[in-house]
Amino acid sequence: MPKLSPAQRANQITYFLKGDLKRIQVAYLRVGAKLAMIRDEKLYRALKHDSLEEYAEKRLRLGRASLYRYLQIYEWVRKSHGGWLAKHPKGFIPDLSDAFALIWIEKQLENPALGAETRKELETMRRKALAGELTEREFDEFRRRGQERHDTLGAVAASLRAIRRRAAALDDFPTQALRDIDEALDLLKSASGALARVAMLAKSRRMRLSEVGRKSLLE
Repeated sequence: MPKLSPAQRANQITYFLKGDLKRIQVAYLRVGAKLAMIRDEKLYRALKHDSLEEYAEKRLRLGRASLYRYLQIYEWVRKSHGGWLAKHPKGFIPDLSDAFALIWIEKQLENPALGAETRKELETMRRKALAGELTEREFDEFRRRGQERHDTLGAVAASLRAIRRRAAALDDFPTQALRDIDEALDLLKSASGALARVAMLAKSRRMRLSEVGRKSLLE
């Protein structure tokens, strides 16, 4: 058998590495699915544990943060990427051990008040994240632009509120016009809130669940 060249050997190892990495992602999801079964059927009680947290710690040596991460990612995949749960899933599955960015992006895209420019950027980033091509630098740049747009929207909203106060002081100012201003302010508030969450994202590189989120995952 002829000896493989360095390039042939590198390609061979890379082929097997891709398979190994995909099996890791599939195993990650299977762990989440089984934890969800233990939670939903309260099977931890059959093993004399008072909570899922206690069961995970005592039986699996699994800490709280890891437990919540497995559950949240599994619930997200079940809702948005059911094909990854197939017995033999097809296509690429991105790294699920640090999927916060992709989960966050898809959550923001559900907001109907999201601006067209921001939505377009998020959709592009989503495609890249699903392909495993989204870099931290790109994400940071998006956050920076989001902060700038948030500041601009805040300034516009402040000016519009001032106009609204002056208009309301006029006895003959059309009522419908006031309603239109109020509607515009509501839209600005919603859009500004979405961009504020973009700005805050840099502070949450890893998945961090609120106490409410933790509670909901365990119920």
